Amino acid sequence: MEQGMAVVVSTLLQMVIEKLASPILERCGLLWDIDEEMENLRSKLSTIQAVLEDVEEQQVKDKALQIWLGKLKDLASDADNILNEFPTEAKRRKVEISGRIMKVCNFFSPSKINLGNKIKEIGQRFDAIDGERSKFPFREEGRALEIRGQEQTDSFVIESEVYGREEDKKKVMELLISEDSREDVTVIPIVGSRGLGKTTLAQLAYNDEMVAKHFELRLWVCVSDDFNVRRLTNTILESITNSNWDLANLDLLQCHLRKKLSGKKFLIVLDNVRNENPEKWGQLKQFLRGGDRGSKIIVTTCSEKVASIMGTVPSHHLLRLSEDDCWSLFKQRAFGRGRQEHPNLVNLGKEIVKKCKGVPLAAKMLGSMMQFKAEEREWLLVKESEIWNKLLEGDCTNIMRI
Repeated sequence: MEQGMAVVVSTLLQMVIEKLASPILERCGLLWDIDEEMENLRSKLSTIQAVLEDVEEQQVKDKALQIWLGKLKDLASDADNILNEFPTEAKRRKVEISGRIMKVCNFFSPSKINLGNKIKEIGQRFDAIDGERSKFPFREEGRALEIRGQEQTDSFVIESEVYGREEDKKKVMELLISEDSREDVTVIPIVGSRGLGKTTLAQLAYNDEMVAKHFELRLWVCVSDDFNVRRLTNTILESITNSNWDLANLDLLQCHLRKKLSGKKFLIVLDNVRNENPEKWGQLKQFLRGGDRGSKIIVTTCSEKVASIMGTVPSHHLLRLSEDDCWSLFKQRAFGRGRQEHPNLVNLGKEIVKKCKGVPLAAKMLGSMMQFKAEEREWLLVKESEIWNKLLEGDCTNIMRI
């Protein structure tokens, strides 16, 4: 196998990943209610792309590997072609505005359903190709472990793009660095509604230099709906050893995991935990005992019940941001990349930010949307929309619908 083939495939995958993360496709995904499918696809491609660096190093002349890369190249090209349909379809949509009422024609058109099905099909094809990866001696070094059922998160964060979480980070850091623990492993819950930045706060603490020096072993595990003890244990082992531990015997897995954690001060982040079954957590926690004193687990969750089941210390409750911090987030997206801050748009933007009611996800998404709107009337329409009153009342569960 030529080294160049892996480079070509990696470049193609990167191109598709960047398109999936582009503001216009993010907006299409949200409007057409296929944002989760698109995010799932992006996560899958990122995972596959990571192992291609290993292919480049190995330069293995293996015919089966050549065929696998060929399939991956063809599928990446198909994905790229499908994503190119989105901007065309977005332009085709007709929007009628009458006073404060916005009617979106053809919103649930066959084309919308068709594009959603295509994204799902592409995701399934990538799953099939990724399933063949175990045949080859890939390593996945240097990446935080990611698991989230059909979704994924990782430990990466750009701290300069985070606002208003300095005190939250300080409090979580104090809990992490503290050695005063009556448990062999301390579980710290971070609790808050969707969109408030629980994952971001965990990322800030996880990546802090002081934390990195304090723990011998750090692991990032995104859990979501699928709290499968055997699968989670398998994957944690894989992240520690960079080896495949696909074992069916749970007792054997427990033995191996406790051996790997024995004597090590570790930090594990269990991101986005939703399962409220105390028995499953009790079983997994038994596997995570045996580390050095001072080992910690951070759990991020929307559920107070999850926090009460898993936590060994009081939960850290994440509150909404100040209006100033929300404005900083909004401005970063809306007026970034050298765009001129027209005074009229700035004033309208500050009024729009008030509608976000301290939800950082809302501020970021709105800012991303407004960077493509140059007309004052477009900003005014968003400012006067009544949809905010319903979407941002109480908790932020429906924030993605904005």
